[in-house]
Amino acid sequence: MDPRSWPDVRDPGSVEEIREAFGRRCWIQFMPHAGAIEVRDIGWAG
Repeated sequence: MDPRSWPDVRDPGSVEEIREAFGRRCWIQFMPHAGAIEVRDIGWAG
C-alpha cells in the first residue's frame, strides 16, 4: 500500500541478481530489469 516501501531498483549491484525484501509478515523476491522489477516470489505469513 505504501510505494516508498518497495525496494529501489537503482541500487548498485548486478542487474541479474535476485534480491529480497522483507516486511513484518511478508517477503518478496525480485530481479531488477532496466529500472523495473520481475517478481519471482511473494510470501505471506499470517
